[in-house]
Amino acid sequence: MEIVNIFYLLSVFIIFFSIRLPIPVSKLDNSLTYIDHLVFNIMIQINLILFLSLLNMPLKIILGVYFSFLFVCFIFQYKNFCKIKLFITNHNYFYFFILIILFLICVDVAYSIILDWDAQKFWFPKALNFYNNETIQNLANAPNPQYPFLGSLLWALFWKISFFPEEYTGRLVYVFLYCISIASLTETLKLSNKVKMIFFIILILLSYKYILFSGSQDLLIFCLISITAKILYEIIGNKKRVSLYQFVLLLLICNSLIWTKQEGTIYAFIIIFTMLFFSKINQVKSMTLLGLVIFLFTIRIFVFKFYNLDIEINNCCWKDLSFNSIIEKFRLDRIAIIITFFLFSFLKNSFFLLGLLFLLASILSKKIIKNDLYIYFFYIMSYCFIFSAYILSDKDLIWMLKTGLDRLIFSASPFYILIVVRYINTHNLKI
Repeated sequence: MEIVNIFYLLSVFIIFFSIRLPIPVSKLDNSLTYIDHLVFNIMIQINLILFLSLLNMPLKIILGVYFSFLFVCFIFQYKNFCKIKLFITNHNYFYFFILIILFLICVDVAYSIILDWDAQKFWFPKALNFYNNETIQNLANAPNPQYPFLGSLLWALFWKISFFPEEYTGRLVYVFLYCISIASLTETLKLSNKVKMIFFIILILLSYKYILFSGSQDLLIFCLISITAKILYEIIGNKKRVSLYQFVLLLLICNSLIWTKQEGTIYAFIIIFTMLFFSKINQVKSMTLLGLVIFLFTIRIFVFKFYNLDIEINNCCWKDLSFNSIIEKFRLDRIAIIITFFLFSFLKNSFFLLGLLFLLASILSKKIIKNDLYIYFFYIMSYCFIFSAYILSDKDLIWMLKTGLDRLIFSASPFYILIVVRYINTHNLKI
């Protein structure tokens, strides 16, 4: 039964996410690969599903509108859809290889159905809310109503349309997003498809753990940041101007981050500031981009207020943010504890270790590229945010660090792969 379900859902993912919008946004850049188009389609459809949920629609209505949208797009784009030929053209065996790895991970998830603590406590109840055709308004009765719900919504949607309605089937969409985001990072390499296949499997082996697919939303943050890393590498690392495709895709990613987890909003603004400070984007576009992200965040606040959902972020771990309390929390012992846990988390993160190895190689070869400054800026901002979240916490500091820091470091880790990619591309390594 599980194998049938997996084949069915993989077919659904590939067919659904291969259907393009009948608009020329992604056609304006002739350098886009099939994965690029797939990523754009995924982000469009995820944001459409999110938008429908904000209208207080039950899942059965969302599915009806979603299927109608796909049907209309398919009619308009029938010729292009028939030209995909994933497994026919000579160079697309890379995509076939991705599909094999995707299938194997889906099998592992299907036969390891344990949910982690966060999923059981926070995310599964929200998924169950949507699966039972309750609306966003009913989330006020779910645990932690201040938490965003995009990941739980996707979980419920694909659970609902699976061939056999087992809970784990909804989480298989996380596997699909994970593999596509890793493939997107892999395509930044300027090497043959055979080498990309090797690089892809190395990244999978370094990052895959079942616990990441057990319902926690940190994996979705990881996927969105992976896609962002490729976009910023193309814009900043390769000194290119921002295309309409990249502009729209960044907005869709930022909106998805805002609705995935609390820290997603912070990452969205870090991404935008990284773009503003290091890319060739003109002032009008930069102010438009920043203004739109602020507007998207404002929409989230408005929606939460409208449906009487909790918008407080300090009702759990940050109860006292008075000036005197903040000063008191910045003690040397607390700072030392946080730094110690940071070091151990770095040592447990394979992407960090791989990036550090290639950074040292760059230093030894005296080829430190100034274009990499955006990577360091992204991590300085990210880790300052994470450090601040822990130092200001009123809960048991060691418990919070033990249960959350590794996942936060993992979420932001895709940018380390850009150091590896830059080293290989600039040294013209022939592997």
